[in-house]
Amino acid sequence: EESARPWLGTVSLDSAAMDVVSRMKEPHQGFFDKAFGSDPEYWKSASPLYRLSQAPPPMLLVCSSHRQNSCQQARDFAARAGELGGRAQVLPQPLSHGQINNNLGEPSDYTNEVDRFIKSLL
Repeated sequence: EESARPWLGTVSLDSAAMDVVSRMKEPHQGFFDKAFGSDPEYWKSASPLYRLSQAPPPMLLVCSSHRQNSCQQARDFAARAGELGGRAQVLPQPLSHGQINNNLGEPSDYTNEVDRFIKSLL
């Protein structure tokens, strides 16, 4: 009988909502209000940083160094994962959010780093 197996790892592409609580307390784009509302308790429950209670599978957290807090949120999440015994690597890129999504797979050091991470899981 076939059954689902846990995934081997995660590649997260430029999330600016690893810590929804801090994101919502700072100036932010309006779509965050639509997504997360105005209840701080909900922000906490929707926040990957606050929900992380055990070591996650290995993670590569790609972030845009052009965005104000994307890399800081990734570093905070990686630190928390490390405290729990997990492996989370932050990969800052001098690309916009859109370029991080669109350029992955194109010949580049960025794609090579993501490939290296994936191969490390296999």
